[in-house]
Amino acid sequence: MTTHVLVLSDIFGLCAGLERLLADLNQAGAAVQFIDPYQGQIQHFADEAQAYAAYSRECGHETYAAIAAQVFANSKQPFDLAIGFSAGATALWRALANTDTRLLKQAILFYPGQIYQHLALTPAVPTQVIFGHSEPHFAVTDICSQLQQKPGVTAVSTDYAHGFMNPASQAFDEAGYQQQLSKLLKRLV
Repeated sequence: MTTHVLVLSDIFGLCAGLERLLADLNQAGAAVQFIDPYQGQIQHFADEAQAYAAYSRECGHETYAAIAAQVFANSKQPFDLAIGFSAGATALWRALANTDTRLLKQAILFYPGQIYQHLALTPAVPTQVIFGHSEPHFAVTDICSQLQQKPGVTAVSTDYAHGFMNPASQAFDEAGYQQQLSKLLKRLV
């Protein structure tokens, strides 16, 4: 049986770094649908500042959240797992509060840096939130405690920095990537 996975990128969109994760998921037998802020156009940003400027100009948080919600509203195929990274994780968090639970079994959100602005929301499906060791806008341990109060939500911090799953990020960490990839692949079985 094929596992259907929805992936929402960070501000880098479709880039060489994310292609690695998509290939790893595909190799494990997942059928992956990919959502990003740039309508699937391959991106080549020199650094995170350039990526953030493009993200702010071409999409932004409100539009990305609307794109995420629209995917679920228009989907005819349910997803076994949705995975979001950074801006994509926050967009997914916002969409999960209004998602028909028949369309999604579970979600994993990696370092949703803007989640602190949307704590009133509660996802309709089991959701795991994975943070790096710190975020510039909030204390990770405090947010983890608040999120754990919500039914179906688990929240943890790691020893890695925000962006550790994306080879395009300065914070990329191979050990962190392999550790989390291994956990993701176990969910695909």
